[in-house]
This record gives sequence, structure tokens and C-alpha cells, in this order.
Amino acid sequence: MHKSLLAMFAVIFFLTAAGLFAQNRTILVPKPVGTFAYDGEGDYFSKAYRWFIESEIDSAVANLKKVIEAAGHPIDPNAYYVVVAHFTDKFTPVGILGKDVDFFSTRLYGLKESNLYYAFISQDDSASFLSVLATAKDSPFLQNLPGFLGFIGVLPGAAAVTTLPGERAWVDLRQFTLPKSYRKFSDLSFMVKKDLSDEEALASLVIDNTAKEHWSYGVCFALTSVRDVDFVVGNDGKIIVQPKPTADPAVFGVINYHFSAVDSKAKTFGTSIHALGGIRVGNILEPLIGIGGGFSLDIIDLHVFAGYSFEFANELKEGFSVAGDPVAEGEYPFKTKVRGKPRFGLEIKFP
Repeated sequence: MHKSLLAMFAVIFFLTAAGLFAQNRTILVPKPVGTFAYDGEGDYFSKAYRWFIESEIDSAVANLKKVIEAAGHPIDPNAYYVVVAHFTDKFTPVGILGKDVDFFSTRLYGLKESNLYYAFISQDDSASFLSVLATAKDSPFLQNLPGFLGFIGVLPGAAAVTTLPGERAWVDLRQFTLPKSYRKFSDLSFMVKKDLSDEEALASLVIDNTAKEHWSYGVCFALTSVRDVDFVVGNDGKIIVQPKPTADPAVFGVINYHFSAVDSKAKTFGTSIHALGGIRVGNILEPLIGIGGGFSLDIIDLHVFAGYSFEFANELKEGFSVAGDPVAEGEYPFKTKVRGKPRFGLEIKFP
């Protein structure tokens, strides 16, 4: 009965969440900031080209920043710039400039309404064609919810180019205004062409914009220091005492609350201190609460935890005794007793 009620509430929660976070899509059209001319002083554009060819990405990116700033637009340290460096039609690197972001990374951790820019740098002063498809998505916590409910029993390399570009360049800069539903959890798909009529794109990029979260799932392997017994009806109909296994090993599915938001797609789970609460996997209704923290391994995130569980166990009703008369058909000799016990063990991230 306890499991049935839990299943009902879990399904209601899942269906409600699925309705609230239904996926939607839109085309984003950034507003023009301006086309800025770079006169070639410092030869930054040519230097960026050569550093890309030599796979010295940090040096190439540093020179692209200098091109934008020398053209008259100071880089906003709190903004992100999707930069397309059009050296030639066959060699057009695209990436992201921003704080703590690698140029060729496709991962962002949440955006604000107006801190995303597009910059097209080229020796051609004509504007590029840009199309951006934004797809809102659920948070990883909600994406993993169906699997978690089921678990607990409820439900590019650069191509060589022979000709170096000249010095002079133009920066076509545009700024996005992001609707609220796309700021924390969305995929942003960029397609860049010189002209709309071109058959092939100069560059394309899909950004995984997933904000850090306070919530995650885990699987706990727990032991206890308490020695318990269960009262059960034996095959002969008499009540017997059944000792629990030593340390009563058990598996729990838990939901974690991280005190500091973490990147749930990266190896940061194990080192995060967090509170946890969940339920034992199997036929025994036993909630668990606790706190844990640990370390990241190469393959999995692993941490230790300590807490307390509450088992809904059988206790004899008045008038019944161990090894007494057989229990008559239709009689139920037990009443529910909440039995607390300390729990400790290991947890791994789910899924």
C-alpha cells in the first residue's frame, strides 16, 4: 500500500513536470550592433589565422579579441561571443569567446537576456547570413526523472590553406535578446553563410546551454550498525522471528540537494557536499535522509555518506506471540512500527 501511494504521487509529479517543461522552438534574430572596420594595425587577423593553422588556439583567440577591440568594440567580460573567423571560404573557424570558456567548447552554463553576441570577422565588408534555431529543453534533473522512478520501482581539425589573408578586416557584430524560456536550458544551433543562396554553410555550431543545478540523483549502497529482526508468518502459519543479515546491506535511490550548484554533466558531483533523501529499492518501505561528499574517479563520481533510515516494520498485535498458535485465515497479526537506524556507505551518480 505504501509503495502504491508513492507510485501514484511520483507519476502525478512526472506528468505535471512534463507538461510544464514541454519542449518549444523558435528562430532567434539578433539586433545589429554595427559593422566595425579594423585597419590592420598589429596584424592581428593574420596572426590569428596562422595560430589556428598551427593549432595554437589560445594565441589565435587572443588575436581575434584584439581584432574586435581594435575595430572599436570593447569585449564585455560578462558576455559570450559566438565568433566566426572567415579567413577563406574553406577555412572558417567558429567558437565561443567568454569567461572560463574554451573557444571550441560547445557548452554554456545559462545565459541572461542580452549577454550573447554574434561576431563575423572577414576581409569582406558585406554582412553574413545568420540563422539561429533555439530549442528549449528540460533540465538534466527532469530528463533523468523517468529513469530514476523506474530504478526505485515506481516508474574539428583545421584544413591547410595556401594563401594567407591580408591585413584589413571588418567585424559584423550583433546582439541577441533571449526569451526567458531559453536562458537556462536550451540548445542553440548556429548556421552561417556568406549569402542565403549559397548551397554550403561557411560554419555551423550547436551550443549546449545547460545551467548548473542544485538537484541530482544518486544510488546509495548502505550498511547499518544495528542488528534487527523481522516478524513474519512461516510456512506452517506460525509467527517466527527472522534475523536480518549482518549490517543489513541495502540499495537506496536518492535525490541530492547540492549546497552549491554543480555542472551535472561534468565530474563535479563527487566532490560536492550535499544533503540527500530517498527510498530503499525493493519491497521494504524504508526512507533515508543523510549528508555526503567525496571525490571524482576517472570512470565514476563516488562519495561516502552518513544518515538515518526509517523502516516501516512489523510488530505483533496484542494476542499474538512467536511460535504460538497458527494464524487463522483472514487474520493479520501485525501492526506497523517505524524503526530508525543509522546508515552509512557509498553513493554513485545516477544515471
